[in-house]
Amino acid sequence: MDFDKYNDVIESIYQASIDAHQWDTALQDVSDYFHSEGAGLFSQNPYTQEVNSIAFLGLKEGYLESYGEYYGHINPTFIDHSELRSGVMFTEQVFNQRRKNEDFYKNSTFSNEWMNPQGFSHAAGGMLIADGKNTLHFTLIRSSQQGLYTQQELKVLGAFSKHICKAVQLSKVFQRTNYRMKNAEQLLANMGHGILIIDGDQNVLESNQIALNSIEKNPILAIQQGKLISHHLGFKKQLCIELQQTMVNSMLKKELPIRLNLPEYENVLLILMPVMPELQSQFDRPAALLIIKESTAINPLNMNYLQKSYNLNPSETRLTKYLAEGYELKRAAYEMGVSYETARWYLKSIFEKTGTHRQIDLILKINVDPVARHAQ
Repeated sequence: MDFDKYNDVIESIYQASIDAHQWDTALQDVSDYFHSEGAGLFSQNPYTQEVNSIAFLGLKEGYLESYGEYYGHINPTFIDHSELRSGVMFTEQVFNQRRKNEDFYKNSTFSNEWMNPQGFSHAAGGMLIADGKNTLHFTLIRSSQQGLYTQQELKVLGAFSKHICKAVQLSKVFQRTNYRMKNAEQLLANMGHGILIIDGDQNVLESNQIALNSIEKNPILAIQQGKLISHHLGFKKQLCIELQQTMVNSMLKKELPIRLNLPEYENVLLILMPVMPELQSQFDRPAALLIIKESTAINPLNMNYLQKSYNLNPSETRLTKYLAEGYELKRAAYEMGVSYETARWYLKSIFEKTGTHRQIDLILKINVDPVARHAQ
């Protein structure tokens, strides 16, 4: 065995797990290793026989389509699922032996109408995964000039198939991760105010440009070596305490906002909250959302607009204002002179009228509404 070439093929397979566009290259490398002219990696529904191609190579024009439409349904090596086992490779000789007919595969409609017209005579492959809904298959095909696949080749193909199986599973994980990260980055970019996502040690996990601009020109905060720090001793202590409380709230799934008080710097509003689930899913640890607003650059909330636009009554409008400014619900209830239970009742009504479900959604919705900050 050429171990260098063997390892090169394995590396090519795992490259495809990172970049799905590399599956054609990976299949070509596997095909070349076994002196094959064609190869296919595809999923199939065991009930409808529907075929979904991941990658095929070496087929003549139109034959991939005809495989999915008809011939994949009658391929004798894949239609009898009682004979298929995940990770077990086969050649056509296996099916001939099971049926005690040396010409079973050669005389099949699939061989005569799909294999032979393309110059193929022999096949090797197998089922890699069966998850109850779909089966994943890999196959190699070659001409009569290359001869039958040997038992030694089948053994090596079995080793490759395990790597292909892992690569396909990894590819799905990477796709989901990239999708979440793309959505998270888009969400951060679309927020109308500064956003930092930090962990319990104040490491900055994500940020948008508005936050970076605010920090650059503000004496309170700084980012050094990927860590959020403060040169203001009082605020430094407050940030540490409230951040730990936010981490606890995150683990308890309590999305409570915490307003950081900075009487010396009234032009800056800072709100800490557990990060929302659509962002949390991409991190391996609890994270907090630090909202940064520069009040000098923003008009006060337009109470009349909020009341008319969302059909809020005066009490609901006042509560919305307090929450948008980072007050906890209990503190907002105190400022309004009502009980906590009454404030909770108001909040439920506000959620219904604004189409939100959580305090963080309400805060973001109000603060990014351009009309809500227009001068009254």
